[in-house]
Amino acid sequence: MFTKIDKLVTKAFIPTFFLTFFVVLFILFTVFISQYLEDLVGKDLGLDVYLRVFFYFALTLTQMTFPLATLLASLMCFGNLGEHSELTAIKSSGISLLRILLPVGVYAVFISVVAFLSNNYVAPEANLRAYSLIYDIRQKKPALEFKEGGFYNDLPDYRIRIERKDRDGGNGIYGVMIYDHTTRRGNTDLIIADTGKMYNILNDSYLVIELQNGYRFSEPQTENTYKREFVRDNFKKAKFVFSLEALGMNRTPEELFKSHRVMMTMFELRKVADSLDREASHYLSNTPHISKPYYDYQFGAILHDSLTRGIDTLPKHYTQFKKVINPEDMFMFYDKAINKTRNIKNLITASKERVETLRTDSRVYRIEMHQKITFSVACFIMFLIGAPLGAIIKKGGFGVPVLVSIVFFILFYVLTITGQKYAKEGVTGLLTGVWMANGILAIFGLFFLRQAYFDSRLFDADVYYIFFNRFKEKYWKASLAKKANIQVSE
Repeated sequence: MFTKIDKLVTKAFIPTFFLTFFVVLFILFTVFISQYLEDLVGKDLGLDVYLRVFFYFALTLTQMTFPLATLLASLMCFGNLGEHSELTAIKSSGISLLRILLPVGVYAVFISVVAFLSNNYVAPEANLRAYSLIYDIRQKKPALEFKEGGFYNDLPDYRIRIERKDRDGGNGIYGVMIYDHTTRRGNTDLIIADTGKMYNILNDSYLVIELQNGYRFSEPQTENTYKREFVRDNFKKAKFVFSLEALGMNRTPEELFKSHRVMMTMFELRKVADSLDREASHYLSNTPHISKPYYDYQFGAILHDSLTRGIDTLPKHYTQFKKVINPEDMFMFYDKAINKTRNIKNLITASKERVETLRTDSRVYRIEMHQKITFSVACFIMFLIGAPLGAIIKKGGFGVPVLVSIVFFILFYVLTITGQKYAKEGVTGLLTGVWMANGILAIFGLFFLRQAYFDSRLFDADVYYIFFNRFKEKYWKASLAKKANIQVSE
């Protein structure tokens, strides 16, 4: 039944959660997108492309946003209730803390489910579209911009230099030099003009340069390499049209990026990991078969029987072995045996390295698969930390809750990275590594929940001050008693 207490807590938590969610998302997005600023600036992409990039990358960051927003919202919600003595009033009416936390706990479970669906279905698709789009943006050439006194080299087969442009923002240009490389014969065609104008047509698909009072220099190709012609033509007006298709952004098929693990769902990740495990097992089982050509005797039982038959009747003169076989033949046998042994060793080493690589790749895919669950479960664990901690601290707003949230989220992030690293390297078990952060933080959450349930003054400075004084007084009395005993004994 939805009581007034539930309505009060809901009214305090839901708006706070949405506020903190978008604030955290904005902060993470600002930090994340800064590494792509060089790729986005100066490309003349258009507003729609920028909005798509920002939207897709924002969706990819929700995996980290959900846990941190849940932690911060829980802290602020119960911190505000405690700061305004509402939590104390509710407890004094006979309602336990666990009953007060119940509605937010239900919301935390719901947030965990939403986070899992987002991590498993929304984030992979967003990653696919975001990184394929950013790849195409990186391949796109910068926007058309002629710098005075320098050559512009981004138009295929042409090099254009403009000495000066109109200062008032017009399309007039002065001191124009155009090298034509369409014939692929070097700098043999040159166009020079004193003045002209430059503008775009057909929705900026083509660049038009109209020149006045200029010259065209060319060196026609001839069969006689010792005698070359040089042609100079003058013109009063000339018009040149350049296609700007090379400056546009060409989209790469998204299917080429789907093989990356961050763009897969749990089902796809498990499928790839199982395939890698099967390939590793195949390498292990197939290694003895591959190494058979390096063995001279492959029928061990028959060979052993034929060699051991009548062995008891042979005289034991081991030193006579060298007299039976020619020393040159013996050296050849030794060399052949060493080479075959070396080949077998190299084969086994290569197979071992391949198996280790396959198993490491399999662990990486399984870590990514578990991460979709661990980050969603972390939402509920962050509630276990934030809600009782807010009731203990009794501070709302963005001050103390933000500091506490940052500390625990950094702890969560460091433990997650460390656990995944150990799991990838095989130092720990896969489940131990990927769930280590959640397990440790769950202990913190249960501890804070117990302290809040018994109204512990965990963060009250007076408590530690009194404890320190009592300890100092007790130590001081013990020290005085010890000195008195020493004096009496003397």
